[in-house]
Amino acid sequence: MTTSSLHTRFSPVTVVAAGATLLSLTPMFTKKLGLHGIGPTEIGFWRTLIGALIFALWIAVSGRSFLLPKRIALWSLLGGVLFAGDLFNWHRSILIVGSGMATILGNTQVFATAILSYFLFKEKLTLRFVIAALLAVAGVALLVGFGSGIAFSTEYLAGVIFGLLTGIFYANYLIALRKAGSRKPRPDFVVVMGYASFATAVTLAIISLFEHGIPALPDTYGLALLVGLALVGQVVGWWMISSSLPHVRGAISGLMLLIQPVGATIIGAIVFGESLRALQISGAIITLVCIYVGSSGSAESRRPAS
Repeated sequence: MTTSSLHTRFSPVTVVAAGATLLSLTPMFTKKLGLHGIGPTEIGFWRTLIGALIFALWIAVSGRSFLLPKRIALWSLLGGVLFAGDLFNWHRSILIVGSGMATILGNTQVFATAILSYFLFKEKLTLRFVIAALLAVAGVALLVGFGSGIAFSTEYLAGVIFGLLTGIFYANYLIALRKAGSRKPRPDFVVVMGYASFATAVTLAIISLFEHGIPALPDTYGLALLVGLALVGQVVGWWMISSSLPHVRGAISGLMLLIQPVGATIIGAIVFGESLRALQISGAIITLVCIYVGSSGSAESRRPAS
């Protein structure tokens, strides 16, 4: 299905919501793979390598060109390197603190992205955004367990830090993709994501060499989970969101994208029995509201050029 035919059958808002729903499944795949004995770096490597192969097949079958202008290719590859940092941290956070918390922490990228855009693109930060960012700090503090009597072990704190680092790397990744997408002529996103996925896989392969050596080929069950993760998270979910966001108002898109962290939290509770204490749930709600307000409050200034 092409982008135009997708938007002919479904509204862009519906497509964004569906894409965010698919992305909410990725922590479940990641945690199942971790419980199956596949390391967090290896999960990211296989996810993006399989994703890159799917994108390559997509490009070939659809008759697209594999070539990108040099500067666009460089920004796409840089985005892939930064996304490796995202997955490196996010997967570890999921395995330590759980799917829901790790995904909410990662979605604080909204604030890092806006701040980076302020310095790189001279985009204004509204008072509404600043207030939302300050309140989000309080929300995150409650979410991670302050006041809930949770024991802050070294491992638990590492999981929280990994989650927050996910947001920082993710913000830089989005900025790199924005730089790639703003070049003229406008590049094909499928090709850009193919380049980025390949760069992510190579980066994680190098990291894996220093950690444990060459990633081992997983068994049939692990491979099935990885293919599912690549299709859901690396290819289809991202394509649906990226192709539809430019056609959706900022406030609505911010609300639709919250489906991912909320869905990941619900799935984590149902599938893995993950739970949050009362104050943590309050923190999660505060953080999610602030993420929404922050994204919609700066959406007009951060809308991709068209």
